[in-house]
Amino acid sequence: MQEKTLTYEQLINLFQEDRKQFQEIKEAQLKTDKQIKELGIQIGGLGNRFGQFTEDLFYNSLSKIMKEKFGVQFFEPNRSREKGDASIEIDAMGIVNGSINAVYLTEIKSKYNKKAIEQLTVIIKKFDSFYPELSDKKKFGIIAVPHLNENQANEILKAGFYPATLKNDLVVIDTPKNFKPKEF
Repeated sequence: MQEKTLTYEQLINLFQEDRKQFQEIKEAQLKTDKQIKELGIQIGGLGNRFGQFTEDLFYNSLSKIMKEKFGVQFFEPNRSREKGDASIEIDAMGIVNGSINAVYLTEIKSKYNKKAIEQLTVIIKKFDSFYPELSDKKKFGIIAVPHLNENQANEILKAGFYPATLKNDLVVIDTPKNFKPKEF
């Protein structure tokens, strides 16, 4: 078998073809990266809209159940405050004056995740610095999720929070008779 020898010009042509193919691959990769980034933005926006939908789904019923179960006098959805560079966002807040003197802070999620417990704990611990006018009140937490299985509800109860979920299109807060919520 005879070896084929390339001339200098042929070798340059091969390098130029390789460079051209490499450039085409690089451009295709950049286009793919841009499409993936745009898709991520769209998916994020969809997630935000679904989260807002879930919050809206809970507000009316949550207001009613908090008034019935805890004696809440003032219910406020979507509370947020800034203090310097820090901020706090509360999905729903119920306030009871008088002898009960408490604030019920609610974290609403479209799907249960253990991080909801951590998030609500942080919100409650930061609450007094953002709402000093309510710092004399006891603080209790509610985690509201459209669907909770028994294990998830038990995790929420174990953390000392009230689990709120939807049953027959109504918000319910089911707790065992011996449940003692964590007071902050």
